[in-house]
Amino acid sequence: MLLSPLATKILNITLYQVGWFCCVLGAGWGSPVAGGLLALLLAGAHLVLAQEWKKEALLMLSACLLGVAVDSIQQAVGLFTFTSHPDWPLWLPLWVFVIWAQFATLFHYALYWMSGRYLLAAIFGLFGGPLAYWAGIRMGAAYFGPDPLVTIVCLAMVWATVTPILCRLSVYLDDQEGVYRWGHSK
Repeated sequence: MLLSPLATKILNITLYQVGWFCCVLGAGWGSPVAGGLLALLLAGAHLVLAQEWKKEALLMLSACLLGVAVDSIQQAVGLFTFTSHPDWPLWLPLWVFVIWAQFATLFHYALYWMSGRYLLAAIFGLFGGPLAYWAGIRMGAAYFGPDPLVTIVCLAMVWATVTPILCRLSVYLDDQEGVYRWGHSK
């Protein structure tokens, strides 16, 4: 059975938002690996529900790779520092990888209205990206570098670029709006 488009969008944004809070609060509360793993389960639920799960997985992987590259550069130049566990072996915490993959889950669903509207996607990223990072920093998931204003401006420019790229990639992979399936189809 397919969920209605509205029910799909509500479930999609709920899975994303709960996952975002798992990542950010997990990091802020000293459990970044646990938060990342919980969010990873929610990203997995998205794939189980998605009709075109292979295309979704490719979009999620692509967003993860792009996002990790972008965040690695920004952290390396000192714009911010992510909260991580001291035993975590990678340069970025698990939850950063997962949060980028989760962001990609929105493009065929809750953010489908941006498909083909790249200027609108850029404006959305220009404001939404810095707001999300600012909120994460306020919750203890990361720390600003020496000049928070420079960080916010850089985040705005990066997100005004990355959001339309991911929007375009989502259209390239599948130009149809996603609908979740529930239970067994006959």
